[in-house]
Amino acid sequence: MSFSRRAALWLLIAAGAATAGERRRALIVVLDGVRRDTFEQTYAGGALPGFSRILGSALWYDRAESVLPSVTMAGQSSIFTGTPPARHGILGNQWFDRATGRAYDYVSAGTAPCLYAFTWFGSECRDGLLNRHLLAPTLYEAATAAGLSSAVVFHPVWRGATRAVLPGILDALTFLQGADVDFEAFDRRMAQHAISLVTSDGQPDLLTLYFAGADSIAHGHGIASQPPYLASVIDPLIDRMANALEAQDPDWRASTMIVVTADHGRTDAVANPEDRTLVRDLTAAIARAGYAGDQIRLAINGGMAYVYLKNGDSWAQLPPPEKAAAVVREIGADAVLANSVAYARLRQESDSPRAGDLVVFLKPGHYFGNTGLGSHHGNADALDLAVPLVIARPGGPAGHTALDAGITRIAATVAAFLGFAADGADPALEIPPP
Repeated sequence: MSFSRRAALWLLIAAGAATAGERRRALIVVLDGVRRDTFEQTYAGGALPGFSRILGSALWYDRAESVLPSVTMAGQSSIFTGTPPARHGILGNQWFDRATGRAYDYVSAGTAPCLYAFTWFGSECRDGLLNRHLLAPTLYEAATAAGLSSAVVFHPVWRGATRAVLPGILDALTFLQGADVDFEAFDRRMAQHAISLVTSDGQPDLLTLYFAGADSIAHGHGIASQPPYLASVIDPLIDRMANALEAQDPDWRASTMIVVTADHGRTDAVANPEDRTLVRDLTAAIARAGYAGDQIRLAINGGMAYVYLKNGDSWAQLPPPEKAAAVVREIGADAVLANSVAYARLRQESDSPRAGDLVVFLKPGHYFGNTGLGSHHGNADALDLAVPLVIARPGGPAGHTALDAGITRIAATVAAFLGFAADGADPALEIPPP
């Protein structure tokens, strides 16, 4: 893109309905694990009047994509830092810290509470585990530096926000069912807190709402379970949120950019018996290349995995390249793995320093732990990467666009609208003229 065209696009984003001294605001709604076509078809069918109310005339990005791995923590971190996992350092739901020899699984029952600063799980939880691990600045840090207010409700990334509303003990008692989470109750409690916040304090300059339930229900019951959940649970909550905002300012939409997006797409599960033994078969192939079981660590993220190899007695030092290359060859030559594995490659300079010594990618429709039930994500195929990205802004264009769009470009787009820079983030989205 030429300099003049890039400058013109930035002007389009920063301009619109704004006038000198007018307050601008942004509302970001994140729907965990909702694929682009699922949201669009449910919306087009008239089942989401609450979303229709807040979006009105909006721009739909028909080629919006997530990041790899297409899993929750990598995607959520990418939205709110404006950077891919290789730069923000959250490699997925799982990764292994070579420096400390510690494995992290953000969605495990023992670790997930640390995302929300439940400090009785340890001092490491104090600021929220994801916030502590991020290697890139957040959108909220940039907004706070610019003197703007921000509020984050139940989202695991809130570093730098002026107000973070996190689940408390009473919330946990509502949505925790033993080691499991009732995500419908989670979403309802999240919306209740957001409405209370707006009712008591007014609309902040930047407000983030995080709906986690659609991902959970689809894992258990497949993609077909999401439209009724969107319609019966999330959409009425969006409508109630709009009522609260309107009560504070009847003309709130005239000064607010609204972004609706997701962290990843998903694929309905198909029973592939070879997927059930993937971890065992992959570990066996690595062992044939000369590594014992205690010298191997796998960080599994749906349709891909990072493989960490111990160098002698040390995790901190990378193994010799020729030994890692021998593992890649052994995986490629394994006839059983060939049913599920697309390819394995060595770590590259463009990978995060936290990445494994090699990365294993599965074929479309194949996932670690796949039992043939529900749905999965984390693969590199188009379905797992496809996310909704809808932007309604004052004076902005409406309709559909085929312009390239990634979730890492949301942060700079929101920042530009609000009048500050998201330094280090990927460029803002291209927005065609109205």
